[in-house]
Amino acid sequence: MERRTALLLGASGLVGGELLKLLLQSDLYRCVTIFVRTPLPVEHEKLQQVVVDFARLESYERYFYVDDVFCCLGTTRKKAKTKQQFIQVDYEYTLRAAALAEKCRAKSFLTVSSVGANPCSPFFYQRVKGETEEALQRLSIPSLHIFRPSLLVGKRREFRLGEALGGWLLCRLPFLFVGKWKKYKPVDAHQLALAMFYRAASATSGVHIYECDELARIS
Repeated sequence: MERRTALLLGASGLVGGELLKLLLQSDLYRCVTIFVRTPLPVEHEKLQQVVVDFARLESYERYFYVDDVFCCLGTTRKKAKTKQQFIQVDYEYTLRAAALAEKCRAKSFLTVSSVGANPCSPFFYQRVKGETEEALQRLSIPSLHIFRPSLLVGKRREFRLGEALGGWLLCRLPFLFVGKWKKYKPVDAHQLALAMFYRAASATSGVHIYECDELARIS
């Protein structure tokens, strides 16, 4: 089987970091390119790190000529400081990356959204995620995969007290996540990364949206 090429955006994040390990360890990929603001302390014979200005994403079009584009970009309202800065990262950068993947004829585009994503949501975070999903589906990408995790747990580069406490508490209350609430169960970042990896490997065409409770089955 012909070995694949991949481009990963967001490799410094929780999910992106786990996904990078999987891509480098796998024999399925012969070349893995990552976009970073500052180089990561990672070295591998098939890894190519490209320091980019995400505000000028179109300047790096040549790197989108790959089989699979993985987008793990994302921020928080607190870190972004303003709603517009949040929209810039979670909506604009993601959509521009997908448009470049479409233009360069990438076979698949896989991205991290959020549980409850809905363009009509009264909640800002879920509304932006829903608008992003809606815009992505208007593109003509052969294989589009959207993952909707709930609270992500794992070892982050930066400590977030609220997420750490929330994850610790919710993981100890499994009886809360049954029935329609099952999709809100916290998910391990490694499990999400595995699901993204396997879905890329499956090369399934069309648009696919995965709720949080589906991730364990996929991975």
